Amino acid sequence: MKPRHTLWRLPVALALAAAALGLTACQTSYTRSSVPVATPGATAAASEPDVQRAAKVRLELASEYLRAGRSSVALEEINHVLSIAPHMVEAYMLRGMIHADQHNFAAAEADYARVMRERGNDPDALHNYGWILCRQGRYADAEGYFDRVLAAPGYTASARTLMAKGLCQQSAGKAGAAMATLQRAYEVDPNNPIVAYNLASMLYHAGRVADAQTYLRRLNASELANAETLWLGIKVENALGRRDRVRELGSVLAHRFPNSREFALYERGAFYE
Repeated sequence: MKPRHTLWRLPVALALAAAALGLTACQTSYTRSSVPVATPGATAAASEPDVQRAAKVRLELASEYLRAGRSSVALEEINHVLSIAPHMVEAYMLRGMIHADQHNFAAAEADYARVMRERGNDPDALHNYGWILCRQGRYADAEGYFDRVLAAPGYTASARTLMAKGLCQQSAGKAGAAMATLQRAYEVDPNNPIVAYNLASMLYHAGRVADAQTYLRRLNASELANAETLWLGIKVENALGRRDRVRELGSVLAHRFPNSREFALYERGAFYE
């Protein structure tokens, strides 16, 4: 069975994009009424700093819609940003990642052609473009971009790029290389739940159940545990013959996610489906 590696409903690619752009959290509800509305003629009358400030606010808002899984609304916001600030490279970066996640690769390539012309040596741009290549199945090219990023002097987000590289290697069917890369990512950032889950899943499917347990125990004891991580933890503990831990995690699953597919599987004892 091929392990899944889409842990949270927010696609991994978009999580990576938001991080790569360095966008700050925007404390607002996800309603149309909270979106700043440009009045006719306001852009023409505004000063350049005001326009850039408004564009940045809306780009941050787009990133929050994206984090909430509302990519279509985020795309609308980014298109508005580009209508008032057509040279904002960060907007093209984020839009290209959304296009890639929606499998509109021609549009993603067009956005990143512009990004790479202007920031061809920027680690964040290289990282994102590597992920776009991976989404297209161009795995060797993608790894080349990730390696360029990791070799960049002073690069401080290696955990993020190692995660992307490891997930890309997993998609390419290079299980051994993927596990090694994700282990490196975990060493840099042991609090990353996507890394912990995917590494544990690969180890479990490779028969290294005790090793998988090591990564899952910490994750399932944290606030970041969800139905999928708990279910994998249950399967791991069951494989190890730890019936007490199976019941303990099953109780947590029942309490927190009673309507989940994973809880239905647990109730049936379908540990190997």
